[in-house]
Amino acid sequence: MTTKDLILITALRLFSERGYDGVSMRELATEVGIKAASIYNHFSSKEDIFNSILVEMQNRYEQIVNTINVPAGTSKEAAKQYVGMPEEKLQQIAGGLFLYFAKDEFAAPFRKMITSEQYRNTIAGDVFMQMFINGALEYQTELFKNLIEQGEFIDCDPEIIALHFYAPVFLLLASYDETKEQETMETLYKHVNQFSRLYVKRRSE
Repeated sequence: MTTKDLILITALRLFSERGYDGVSMRELATEVGIKAASIYNHFSSKEDIFNSILVEMQNRYEQIVNTINVPAGTSKEAAKQYVGMPEEKLQQIAGGLFLYFAKDEFAAPFRKMITSEQYRNTIAGDVFMQMFINGALEYQTELFKNLIEQGEFIDCDPEIIALHFYAPVFLLLASYDETKEQETMETLYKHVNQFSRLYVKRRSE
C-alpha cells in the first residue's frame, strides 16, 4: 500500500469514528506515522482528502457491482437482465450488496462517515441522498417501471414497489449488528422471496 493510499484509508477510519471536523491533519499524520508536512506531498488539504475518499468509493462500488454481477446499463437494459431471474440469484445480488456496505473495510466506514456527516457537510449530504436514499429509489422506480412494461411485474405504482423493496433493506443495513449477521441475512433473503411473490407475475397469468 502506498503512503497516499494509507493516508486515505486512515482518514476514512478517523472521519467515521470522530467526524470530519474532529480530525486534524496533524492527528492524521500521527496515525499514518509520517510528519504532518508530508501529507501535503499527496493531498493539498483535508477537503482534498475527503473528496478523494468520495472518488475512491465510487470506483470501488463500480468494481463490486461487476464482481457480484449486478445487471448493468440503463434501467431498461438492466430490467431485461432481471426478467426470469431465479430467486436464488436475486438473493445473491441483494446479499452481496448488503454485506458489502455492512462489512467491507472501505464501504462500511464510508457509510458510517457520510451518514453522520450528512448534517454538517453539504457534499456528504448530497452523496448520502444519492447513494442511499433518492438516487437508489429513483433508479429502482425506473427499473420496476420497465419490469412492469416488459410484463415481468404486475401492474402497480413503480414508486411504491421501490419503497416496498428498498425500505426494509435500508432498515436492516442501518441496524446491522455483526453478532446477528446470520439472522439478518435470513431476514433479507425472506424479504427478497416474499417481494418476488408479491410483484412478479406468475407464468400462468
